[in-house]
Amino acid sequence: MNIHELQQLLRYCPETGHLYWVAKGKGKIKKAPAGTLLHSGYRGVLINGRRFQAHRIAWVLHHGVWPLEQIDHINGDKTDNRIDNLREATNAQNGKNLPKSRRNKSGVVGVSFDIANRKWRASIKVNHKQINLGRFTRFEDAVVARKEAEQKYFGEWARDENRR
Repeated sequence: MNIHELQQLLRYCPETGHLYWVAKGKGKIKKAPAGTLLHSGYRGVLINGRRFQAHRIAWVLHHGVWPLEQIDHINGDKTDNRIDNLREATNAQNGKNLPKSRRNKSGVVGVSFDIANRKWRASIKVNHKQINLGRFTRFEDAVVARKEAEQKYFGEWARDENRR
């Protein structure tokens, strides 16, 4: 879909991150945000029978170009499409900003309890390689080691739990 067509159909509010219909038609309510919440957790907008992710449309309407790769939600909230929360990302960069797995028991990405040694283990994956950061008696020390490694290896892409 070209940008001019999008501009004829939708408008974007960068402060709220919402899209609104400009054109009238079936299913197009001008006062409510456009789109629906998808099973993936993102907002989607149906245009001419094709579903588009709202954050990609927001990027296009704000910057005037389609993103080259992916769009990352900096704070991890898939529904927060404010322009200050969106950034272009490669697949690798976007993967550094993933939330913890539902299977995670420690509550911190990259920190787990090693039952055999009765210590906390910290690790990080960089360029498809698992790096062991050490084993620690105290949970807090393992968390610090993981956070320092995130800053070292991921830089601005390190997940910041305080941004939520």
